[in-house]
Amino acid sequence: MLDNLHHNYFWFIKSLETYALGIYFIILHSSGTFTPPGNVLEYLDDPPFIFLLGCVATIAMVYTLWNVKYMFYKPLMTGSLAFVWLIFLVAFATSDYVVGRLSFQTMYAFFVVFSIVGQIVVKRG
Repeated sequence: MLDNLHHNYFWFIKSLETYALGIYFIILHSSGTFTPPGNVLEYLDDPPFIFLLGCVATIAMVYTLWNVKYMFYKPLMTGSLAFVWLIFLVAFATSDYVVGRLSFQTMYAFFVVFSIVGQIVVKRG
């Protein structure tokens, strides 16, 4: 398992970041609501989307620790991670556009999406 973790360290970090995004929304939702009202982030912090984040992070964690080579597991894992982070990048960017400022969350989501896509393009195997 340590060899798999060493080999798939990048995906381990991305799965932890995805878990952290879910925890971020759990904490932020319990401390208040997003401004302005009607923001798309008010819908993405609901339990179904947080559950989706947990599922995607778990899929990545399983790949990381056991290096699953069954059928299309890696494309499923990378695609789901990229999709989830891209959705939240667009939501953060939309929220920032409405508010009129650039937030740390948007920049961080951009760099996560950029690193996932870069890893997919550079390491095709």
